[in-house]
Amino acid sequence: MTADMPKRRPGPFGPAMALLPSGQEVLLIPDSTKAWDALERMIDADFSQVPVTDEHGKVTGVFSWQSFGKRVLDLRGNRIDATELCVRDCMEDAVFISPDTYIDTDSATDWSQVDYVLVGRPDEVIGVLTVSDVFGRLNDFAEAFVVLYEIELDLREIIKELLSVEQLAAVYEQFTQPNTPPVRDLHDLSFSHYLTIICARDRWPIFEPLFVSPRELIHADMKQVNELRNVVFHFRRQITPRDTDRMQRFRDKLRLGWQQHRRRAAKESA
Repeated sequence: MTADMPKRRPGPFGPAMALLPSGQEVLLIPDSTKAWDALERMIDADFSQVPVTDEHGKVTGVFSWQSFGKRVLDLRGNRIDATELCVRDCMEDAVFISPDTYIDTDSATDWSQVDYVLVGRPDEVIGVLTVSDVFGRLNDFAEAFVVLYEIELDLREIIKELLSVEQLAAVYEQFTQPNTPPVRDLHDLSFSHYLTIICARDRWPIFEPLFVSPRELIHADMKQVNELRNVVFHFRRQITPRDTDRMQRFRDKLRLGWQQHRRRAAKESA
């Protein structure tokens, strides 16, 4: 089975080709391979399934733990050693998708029904994409969304706490554009606005005690986080562990400074 032509649109997943594990080497086995031999190779390579080829090198099916288990159950009560069968007698249908297919589109396969798909064509398998690869990508974006939410929540709380009512009103007026509804709350502003509010030279003395870092450094940190925010919200590329770590470190720095500021404020008011 081969999916229809790919339908391109923004999304957290991207094309199937981009989701394949880095450095993955596809293991293909001839359909005459004994099941025990295929099982040994799967164990050695830590694979759950391997594509099976005919005499012309074309994939005709897949040998997997599940397909082998079903065959063993079929033969219960018979004096047939399933491990001595050829894999052609123990395989399941191969499901293919194009390397350019965006897997979260209607043209892709139903992941509630399969654990993996083959990326490519019967005569050219590029890789094996598993459901764990897909969920791993989704988890990367979900984690990034959560960290960004926490950062923006903390920034709004800090700005509201440190600026007076009059200063906040001036900020809202500053960012209200002509012929648009007036800004009435920090939720009406973007992350880049928060950066401008905090790192503006005339307001920096208000926020400096919290960050205890040079204004230029905080500006650079917030700019990087804002760029990553755009990557995440617009699905521009894959989110890497390094990206998530960068955002987490800024969040932790923000929270540490906020906690220390509150402790100092509590001591001063005691």
